[in-house]
Amino acid sequence: MLDALLGMFFEMVLSAVGTFIVKLFGVENAAEIATVIIGLGFIVLGFAVALWGH
Repeated sequence: MLDALLGMFFEMVLSAVGTFIVKLFGVENAAEIATVIIGLGFIVLGFAVALWGH
């Protein structure tokens, strides 16, 4: 149940971020910018989980 809820939340956030990036930077640059932003988000998330676990 919690896994499904977190998955739904993650999908909504990714959709909102994708829409924001396309509107802000245009379609031609959206793929490159989205890759960078999502990669940085994963790094920050991993860092937060590592700190929270200690």
